[in-house]
Amino acid sequence: MSRRTYQIPLDEASPGMVLADDLLDDSGKILLPAGATLSDASIASLRRREIDMLPIVGEETADVDAAADLERHRLRLQQLFRKHTDDDMATEILRQFVFTFRLGANP
Repeated sequence: MSRRTYQIPLDEASPGMVLADDLLDDSGKILLPAGATLSDASIASLRRREIDMLPIVGEETADVDAAADLERHRLRLQQLFRKHTDDDMATEILRQFVFTFRLGANP
């Protein structure tokens, strides 16, 4: 079994939800650590800091569901980088970073 991670808009957050990753501000400072449970006060604070999205821990899923979720993310990232050309070094670095971050492996 594995746990799913979702990126949700702050407006959909509710008290009791748990952060899947450290939540950073624009300068890279940790606002809330991974595993923090959201409260009304923390949600209000994030709203004041203009945080848009939150990485939230979801329910446990079977490994088959996790594999399907991973494939869905892989296909979505391929769609996002569909116009990428190999001669654009900056985009290639970004593409590899995003694939590694989201999927845990190179494409």
